[in-house]
Amino acid sequence: MAESLSDSGPVFYGGRGVFDGTAMRPGHGVLVDAGRVLAVGPAEELAGDGVLVDDLGGGLVVPGFVDAHTHVTIRPGEGDQHGQLAKSAVWQTIRGVENLRRMLQSGVTTARIMTESHDIDYEFRDAIARGEVAGPRLLVAGPGLSPPGGHGSGNGGVAGVGPLRAAVRERAERGADHIKIFTTGGVSSVGSALAESNYSGEEIAAIVDEAAEVGLKVSSHAHGGPGVDLAVANGILSIEHGALLSEQNIAAMAEHNTWLVQTNTILFHPEGIEQGDARVPQIITKVMEARGFVEANVHKVRDAGIRFAVGTDSMHGLFGYELVWLVEHGWPPLDALVAATRRGGELLGLSDVGVLGAGSRADFVVLPDDPLADITAVQRVAAVYVAGRQVATSAGGVRPQAPAVAVAG
Repeated sequence: MAESLSDSGPVFYGGRGVFDGTAMRPGHGVLVDAGRVLAVGPAEELAGDGVLVDDLGGGLVVPGFVDAHTHVTIRPGEGDQHGQLAKSAVWQTIRGVENLRRMLQSGVTTARIMTESHDIDYEFRDAIARGEVAGPRLLVAGPGLSPPGGHGSGNGGVAGVGPLRAAVRERAERGADHIKIFTTGGVSSVGSALAESNYSGEEIAAIVDEAAEVGLKVSSHAHGGPGVDLAVANGILSIEHGALLSEQNIAAMAEHNTWLVQTNTILFHPEGIEQGDARVPQIITKVMEARGFVEANVHKVRDAGIRFAVGTDSMHGLFGYELVWLVEHGWPPLDALVAATRRGGELLGLSDVGVLGAGSRADFVVLPDDPLADITAVQRVAAVYVAGRQVATSAGGVRPQAPAVAVAG
């Protein structure tokens, strides 16, 4: 992989056009310096004296994708996800390096990590920022909060107002960027229901309140029923998955302006839970139940106008499938692309991520075709840039971002 031109001063990256996170700008390119976008516009305005030019040919520039719900170490296609999280730190770390590479090559430049053990997410976050490991920028939560024996409690369950407040403080002190809780059971575990409530309203309120005290938002793994309603009523930022959302759940989310993070790849892709847990009848039954409900319910979610972002939930390298699925199920390509970029940044509270404009981070993906005309273009990533530096190519090469990238903010 050649050295990036961005190491040598202002660079204009120009191709067939730019999608800036809101609209397509035909014939425009991106002017970058010191890891930030200076401007988006045509070459005749921006590629003046002292500006290097990187000709992307027929490539189209879009903001780096935001995977709003994933993990570093899990591979759903191998089954027993909870067992994977219980493996040794060395085992998980080795897998994490490859998983992060796949994420980066698929165009993901920022990812929200939603539960890990051994402090692996913290360590990978910091190693990527130092330029020691290739991967997207990570926002991490540490271990998720679930009651003893509940879905997601493999690292130890927590229940009760006092212990839950203490657990939030401990994660904040460790350096968590957000808090993840489980308010219903999950598809990939035996013995947990998808529309139950793991925590009381008082417990959820305590988590949200304690997190707010340290400047953090709380997101909830929840599929449906009271586990969604209690989370929404008590100030949760986002419902993760939402496979069994009822009309009441959807109405509550719309009323409270609660985000939904859709994670359809792990549920519908043949290399997801279907492949990994094919021999576990209880899990496959839940997979089929959830698929049927999502397929029948998708128009209600879409018509309600709920804010949403997307996540692969550890289907590393398959980010584009999320967008193809959305379009196949009635969302316009523009809505899918916005969910993968600008909406992802908004969910994470990062106004300079998922967009390309003056002051934004120079994280972008080069696509060979226009995804608004053919959404499958997002599955054919030609190159990936972080802070204006090329970090991945379609040929398979990846490299870390520049060590200690000095990008303000």
